[in-house]
Amino acid sequence: MIADTLPDTVNAHTDIDDTFAQRHPLQIAVCLRNLMTGQDFVTVEFGGRQIVTQVLDVDSRNARFVFDMGSVADDNHVLPVARQLTFRSLPGGIRTEFTTAGAEAITFEGRPAFEAPFPPLLYYVQRREFFRVQTPVLDPYLACGRYEDGATFRLELQDLSLGGVALKTADARFAELANGTVLHDVALQMGIFGTLQLDLQIVAPRQLTTAKGELRYVIGCKFAIALGPSERALQRVITQLETRRQTLAQRR
Repeated sequence: MIADTLPDTVNAHTDIDDTFAQRHPLQIAVCLRNLMTGQDFVTVEFGGRQIVTQVLDVDSRNARFVFDMGSVADDNHVLPVARQLTFRSLPGGIRTEFTTAGAEAITFEGRPAFEAPFPPLLYYVQRREFFRVQTPVLDPYLACGRYEDGATFRLELQDLSLGGVALKTADARFAELANGTVLHDVALQMGIFGTLQLDLQIVAPRQLTTAKGELRYVIGCKFAIALGPSERALQRVITQLETRRQTLAQRR
């Protein structure tokens, strides 16, 4: 059963509206898992030092999570001595911050890492107009279309909302597409929910590096025109995905 109580830590995030605070361990687990699946970089601050890391594993049952060691050996040596760690990340424009008690050095999947308890609260500052859901990792949803020169592309969807989508790919060609570029007649293939044909406008392209050192591109897009009849179909997909995610999270 998931832990019901979490240790107290000093609140180092007094500039954030308290309405963005996640307090239930299940909610915190979901936010940490989003950082893990998105392979987002996280800054950890402690005792005047900091490392840049990534979340490697989330243990909902025991209310603990694992994160990677930094690149500086001396910082890695000092971190377990720190009594308080402050984590900050900005995945897809969503400010995520929390403070935990100290971490301990462990071995995770054969390599050195750190493990820390869940924070008593986590700030997840989502200022987007539309609620976003993660799309399936297995049997992923796809976005298929053509470049202006006629060449085709086939990308996986990372998340979905009534305002747009985030696409992910290893295709370096997407690093060259500027903000404002419109991808016309993109087919969003969403498994059992069918396919929608929509225009996407690039608004937030970014790069990330996987744990294996591979470069990936995440392209945030908004729908270039009003959804019209497609809005009801998208709302049904979003509702089903969120319901499924909550059900799976409660089982962990």
